[in-house]
Formats: sequence, C-alpha cells, structure tokens
Amino acid sequence: MKNNIRILLVDDHQVVREGLKHMLEQEDDMEIVGQSANGSEAMSQVEKLSPNIILMDIKMPGVNGIELTRQIKQKQPYCSIIMLTLYDEYLLQAMEAGATGYLLKDAKRTELTQAIRQVYDGAIVISNNITAKSRAEYEGKFNKDLNHSNELIGSIPEEMQIVIPPPADANQLIKFVNRVEDIFQGNVLQMVGSWKGDTAITIGLPKPTPLEDILGKLNEMPEINTIEEKSMIEKMDQGFFKKVTAMPRPKIRPRKTIFITLHDN
Repeated sequence: MKNNIRILLVDDHQVVREGLKHMLEQEDDMEIVGQSANGSEAMSQVEKLSPNIILMDIKMPGVNGIELTRQIKQKQPYCSIIMLTLYDEYLLQAMEAGATGYLLKDAKRTELTQAIRQVYDGAIVISNNITAKSRAEYEGKFNKDLNHSNELIGSIPEEMQIVIPPPADANQLIKFVNRVEDIFQGNVLQMVGSWKGDTAITIGLPKPTPLEDILGKLNEMPEINTIEEKSMIEKMDQGFFKKVTAMPRPKIRPRKTIFITLHDN
C-alpha cells in the first residue's frame, strides 16, 4: 500500500493555507501534516513532521520563501519544495535555491494536485503560465527549452536513487547492485559514499517506470529488509547528503529516491 503524500503548507495568509488544506484533503493520497506562517515555524515543522512536499509562498515577513527554500534544502535535501506564488519573476532564483516546482496561485485544483504527484515521483514541474522573460532567464541558466521539456508537465521516474545506510559489506553491496541492474534492466549511473558508510546508488531505468512498479519489484527482493520513501536523514550522516546533492549529473532526468536497509549477512 502506497503511503500518503505528506504536505506542509507555508504561507503567511491563513485564508490561503485553509483553502489549500480543504482542497488537498479531498485527495485520497494526500495528507496535510502541518501549516506554517513564517520561516521559523516552517523550519521547526520540517524537522518534526518530515513532509514529502512543501507548498511555499515567496513573499512572507522575515525570511522570504526563496531563502527559506535554500535553508530547508541544506538540512533536509530530500524534502521537495513547490513554490506557489502570485509572482513569476522569481522562477530562476527559486529553482537555483532548490525548488523542484514553480506554480502560480491561479493554478486550478487539477494542475496543483497533478504537480504535487509529479514532484513526489521525482519530476520538476513549472507552470505553463510563466512569462516569456522568466522562461528565457530559466532556459538560459539551465540550458533547457521549456517548450519541449518534461519540466512543463513532469514525468514518472527515469532514474531511481537507492540510499543504503550501514552496515553493509562490500560483497553484499556489489551483489545487491548486480541484482538490481538485472531486475530493472538498468545500469548504475553514479555511486556516492563508501562501503563502510552511507551509500547512494543511482540506477538509470530503460524506460520511465511508475513508482508503484519500482516499489513492487524492490519488495520482491529477499535481501531487502525495509523500504521507505521518506528521508531517513535523521539516522544518517548529513554531510553525506550534502555531498550527494552536490554531485554533478550529466543529464537531468526525473528521479525518485528510495531508502532501504539490507538484511544482515
């Protein structure tokens, strides 16, 4: 059974937060786990509640949404942030700060809920209603054409990143990686970490694969002890996560991160 998408609402206007809460709680796979009116509240809520997705306003008293996004991503890199704002001129700044979605507040319910699911599944989602100037700034910085990019509509994962905490010896990890490549008919694109510490393995999939199918295949592997979709960062080395997120990627594709533990040998 797939877990609900845990959502934190960050906006200084209570009426906006309550409206979003009422809208999203009608979705069977979404759960509003908290609300915050400012940056300090949001940081505290993120640490306590471990949301999967944050819907973030930009213009707020004190720390604005862009700086808050940067701070949250430094401490909780696997928490995805969707900017939900009246203003489109901050697209480039928001995405550079670590946001993975950028929507305007006139988005319809279907657009918002679809974007949440797409970001949860590893996609980057940007509103179609962004002005030409903001689009050009973003495309110039990230060398992307939004007219022909999956980032406009999101997509299902084309990569999966498996994060494994210790203990796991070298032979165990090598056998596990070979099994994963065989089962998914994919190939290892990147491996970060060490045999004695936390390890993150990025697997390229032969075709876009729904998260449910990925989890189903992993659940059938007897060597796996536990599978989690939410971050286990509180149990792991934060420096390791900063290193993982800083690693260059030759091609940016929709990716889903999954946290697992292996049975003891």
